[in-house]
Amino acid sequence: MTAGLLFRDTESRTPARAALKRVIAVCGAVMRGAEALLAAAAGLLGALPPVSLAWLSSVLVCNLLWTSAFVWAALRYGLRSWLVAGEIAVACVLCLVQGWLLAPQVATAGASWVAVLATMTILIAAMAWRPRAAVPGGLAVALAHLAGAQLAGFGGGVVTVGIHCVQIIAGVTLMTLLRRSADLADALLARSREAAKADAVQRARRADERGQYSRVHDTVLNTLTTVGAGGVERTSPTLRRQAAADLRELERIARDAAPPAGPARLDERLAAVAAGAAPRVETDLAPRTVPGHVAEAFADACTEALTNVARHADTDTARLHLTDDAGRVLVEITDTGHGFDPTTIPPDRYGLRGSIIARMESVDGGARVEPSTYLSHIHI
Repeated sequence: MTAGLLFRDTESRTPARAALKRVIAVCGAVMRGAEALLAAAAGLLGALPPVSLAWLSSVLVCNLLWTSAFVWAALRYGLRSWLVAGEIAVACVLCLVQGWLLAPQVATAGASWVAVLATMTILIAAMAWRPRAAVPGGLAVALAHLAGAQLAGFGGGVVTVGIHCVQIIAGVTLMTLLRRSADLADALLARSREAAKADAVQRARRADERGQYSRVHDTVLNTLTTVGAGGVERTSPTLRRQAAADLRELERIARDAAPPAGPARLDERLAAVAAGAAPRVETDLAPRTVPGHVAEAFADACTEALTNVARHADTDTARLHLTDDAGRVLVEITDTGHGFDPTTIPPDRYGLRGSIIARMESVDGGARVEPSTYLSHIHI
């Protein structure tokens, strides 16, 4: 027996935006880690006078420690605002003191690891923040690098700041397009979810309608057909019992009562069906507890089968047998009537297909009809 599961997105109701944030966090962590390793190698290789190796080594170690914390936090929490703000602060400080970290010949040759750090920080800010925050943050780093270069007397700072401005514009533009694409994807997914939800509601509504049609067919229509065909006498006690049962069923349909949700004794439910059936029913029912809706499906299918016996089998006796073998529940109804060929049933006849086969399939079971035998089964 299968069970339905309700899935709920506990991470985000905007999966595309959430995925973009995860990708951005990974990219930011990789960029910052690679830059720190590059800075350590380039800084030590370019440690020419008047740069103090001891001072430079201390700064590079601190940069590696900050990078380790940044990478850990980015991978765990994403590029949060406080983390990006800390990165901008570290980059601005290093840019301002670059005169103590770079030899003049290294800086003027375009081999400045501090400039690479500034570029990475600008791109990280553009990835993590909206333009209203990313642009000021990127400009702060660019201006800090310009000020540090001027203080160190390296020159060429105006060209570098121009390059940084281009990087700011390109990064902000790219991220704006990516965010809009993610928002569009989320909107499409939301509409798809709403459409699927509406379709599920319609399917459930149609299934409920089919179930109600089956119950009406199994009750009032069957009783009227039996009376009209002369199957029972007008004053028959069986007819009175069946009519009373039909009335109760119609009242239940009108109240839209659902089948019991808890467990139910299938043998007791089938015994009640046999007691109210038109033919005399011999029962052999093994004790068995099943979910309430499964018991109702069995009971409704057996009611329809016994009604058909009374109408078509030309016999007044039937046998109802319930067995339970290794979790497999089998209900079998047999009679000694003349039988029929199930393949000859017209397509517009609802009883067999809708009230027996479809009803058992609605609870993940099945039904098989053989000459003179109705065979219904379900795996629990």
